[in-house]
Amino acid sequence: MTHPRSIRARLITLYVVTLTLIFICFAGYTYWGFKQYLIRSLQQTLTRRAHQIASTILVDIPQKGEGYVGNEIQARYAPELNERIIRITDQSGRIVYASRNADVLSKPPSVSFDGANTETLPVHREETLQAKEDFQVASIGYRLDNGARYIVEVGTSENEIFSALNGLLLTLSIGFPVFIGLTSVGAYLLLGRALRPVDEIVRSAERITLQNLSQRLPVPETGDEVERLSLALNRMIQRLDEAFQVASRFTADASHELRTPLTIMRGELEALLKEGIANEDQTSQVESVLEESERLTQIVEGLLLMSRLEAGESQTSKDPIDFATLVSTTTEQLSPLAEDKSISLDCETGRDVMVEANEIRLKQVVVNLLDNAIKYTPEGGKITVRVTGEPSWAILEVCDNGIGISKEALPHVFERFYRSEQIQARKARGTGLGLSMVQSIVDAHAGKVEVESRENEGATFRIHLPRLQLQMARKLNLSPLD
Repeated sequence: MTHPRSIRARLITLYVVTLTLIFICFAGYTYWGFKQYLIRSLQQTLTRRAHQIASTILVDIPQKGEGYVGNEIQARYAPELNERIIRITDQSGRIVYASRNADVLSKPPSVSFDGANTETLPVHREETLQAKEDFQVASIGYRLDNGARYIVEVGTSENEIFSALNGLLLTLSIGFPVFIGLTSVGAYLLLGRALRPVDEIVRSAERITLQNLSQRLPVPETGDEVERLSLALNRMIQRLDEAFQVASRFTADASHELRTPLTIMRGELEALLKEGIANEDQTSQVESVLEESERLTQIVEGLLLMSRLEAGESQTSKDPIDFATLVSTTTEQLSPLAEDKSISLDCETGRDVMVEANEIRLKQVVVNLLDNAIKYTPEGGKITVRVTGEPSWAILEVCDNGIGISKEALPHVFERFYRSEQIQARKARGTGLGLSMVQSIVDAHAGKVEVESRENEGATFRIHLPRLQLQMARKLNLSPLD
């Protein structure tokens, strides 16, 4: 469904509103133009009728008299039957002939003869009768050979004009919603076609991660803003890739270089402790330095591991694994740590929950989650480890009833070196890399990590990994874990 504030929705709205205004203007102009055309046609018809009356009937007045005019008009034109109004007056204003409905007409207009012309130019007017019915009236002046002058007026109702206009208005009213509907559908299809390159760019951008920064967005050869946007985004991705490669190489190189001196330091300190130190204070100091060097070694190892994961190490060493067996075995290995704190550690696993993964890295995920749960669960607490299988996912849940995670800290728990104020206040030891390492390993296996927690109510970490069906695992010659 298109969002009402999206570019597509706004463009469609603008397009439809613009065409609606154009349609309204066109309809208004058509209505006005058609009305003027009908009025002019009616006026021309009335003028021809007045000219016929003058040239075929009035011309015989000198021989047949004015009485002949009324009978001839009734015989030829029957104005009442044809809904016409006919009135003839002489130059003094005397009515020579008037149809029965001519009494509603106003005073005849004044006409002026030009030179020797027998007939004057027509004069048109619109009159509104008492019944609110509009009439068009055409008037001409006619001069006989004997010099007598007459004004011929012919009028008729505008009802036929308004009937035709109402028909046009009805057609436009019915056509308007059809026009708007077709316009909206057409606009949606046209914009969908025009924005298709943008959709492809969005889909390609969503597939780019730290593991495939070498990929680039498609560049449509349209020569417009979309092409320039794709090129600009590709240049940005290239700069990000280069910056990430530099940072990753620095982290990996620094971690690798630090491992040797740290190993030497630890060896020297351990040897010093074995030889014995007379001064107890110095012994305590050496033990403290040794402990910190071990912590620093863990940090270096963690950074080196994440650098390798980000470089795509896990993509080259994946094997079919019985995830349930792996979790069960690892939980059993860590159970002594829970027993030392009188923590109940339960493991519930299903059967044939297969994944394709790096076994060593996946075991690190389980160890880190369990180690955290044991570390932050008070004595007498409870930890539940559960493995379930869905059609597409293998799910690991580690639930505890420990100190939990505050609402403020929850969005940051997977950040490197992040340690909440709650943990710092308890002076719990750790590197701040455990959960970050978990997320890096899970991301490298195309999985996802979720956490639910409330402060002082425990936490639940949930790992989703793509599930490998048992039939596929057998084809790959999976050997069950011991």
